[in-house]
Amino acid sequence: MNMQEDRRKHYRLDAVLPLKLFYTDADFITETINVSSGGAYCQIDKFIPVMTKLKIVMFIPMMGKKKSHKITCDGIIVRTEPEYPADDIDNYSVAIFFSNLKKSDRSKIATYVKKKKKSDPSWN
Repeated sequence: MNMQEDRRKHYRLDAVLPLKLFYTDADFITETINVSSGGAYCQIDKFIPVMTKLKIVMFIPMMGKKKSHKITCDGIIVRTEPEYPADDIDNYSVAIFFSNLKKSDRSKIATYVKKKKKSDPSWN
């Protein structure tokens, strides 16, 4: 575990989950690269500056069931890579902090992450 992981408040899981971001200038349909009950990391095809507020819709699989749980919340871009827009860049990686997330939804994400990590023998 590296020092950055030690500082994290929430466990993070590499997981591909459907994600829709609503931004003033554009909407994005993408998927997570990783997720925690505190936020998500994904790629989009347009530059969005740090501290930009978004609306988010995400679906978390319900363990042992064939359906997913829809989560709707606000988010804030806390990191964009590369840090500046450029004409020759097709994808930007963004880290999003979940804000205005219901306690029950945060709990569902945390449970999903924890159960998936427990089922992964490479995680300790």
